[in-house]
Amino acid sequence: MAAAFPTQTSSLLSVTVSVNIMKKLLLFVIALVSGVSVFAQSESGLGINAGAGIIMAKQKGSTTMMGTTTTSTTSGPGFYVNFGFNNDLGLGGLGYTMDLFFDHWALSDDAGTSDAVARENYIGFAMAINISLDASETLSLQPFFGPGFSWGLSSKTDWTNPITNQKETLDNYDEDTHYLRQYSYLTVGADILLKSLHLRLRGSVDFGMWDRYSSVKENTSKDGPNLRLGVAYLF
Repeated sequence: MAAAFPTQTSSLLSVTVSVNIMKKLLLFVIALVSGVSVFAQSESGLGINAGAGIIMAKQKGSTTMMGTTTTSTTSGPGFYVNFGFNNDLGLGGLGYTMDLFFDHWALSDDAGTSDAVARENYIGFAMAINISLDASETLSLQPFFGPGFSWGLSSKTDWTNPITNQKETLDNYDEDTHYLRQYSYLTVGADILLKSLHLRLRGSVDFGMWDRYSSVKENTSKDGPNLRLGVAYLF
């Protein structure tokens, strides 16, 4: 079940396991990059970037009631802004990026069976390993992949109550909904660097790594694939 159609259950919300998994994953990647940086034995090309772009977000979920499982997909547009840094390790084009994100999107039912719209805001952190494939002194392609983690600032669904026929707003983070604020993802994509213009063009896809209703057996919801297209200025 996606965020646009949360349900209420009586089980307790538990996030400890998922947070610990993400912490271990990030620590592993940071340790890996730190080790490679020491091994490089050369000056690194550290840079700062800031940018923005659009998101096409998606969630796939299911709800089980009285032994019958119903699946649904919600999707919708959004935007992001980011600030981060990039580092060339001096090892045959190997490098990495670390970015902070603010994401916003609005999800609606793909099947059109409901007028519910879920509007969500997140702050997140992503880290990626990349390799530079230089086409010229001013043009470079950088494929990349890595983990990301986001924390929900707000998630509210506007919908029409079928009983009262009135518009209502539901807070998806109420304790009775058991919709997790946090989610992690694996991002895969490529950057095009226009070095003479100090610009980075980015296209990437985020794949959610766990169920947003992990404490509720009756409901499931997984984020992605989320498409990102954006541009950043390289300082």
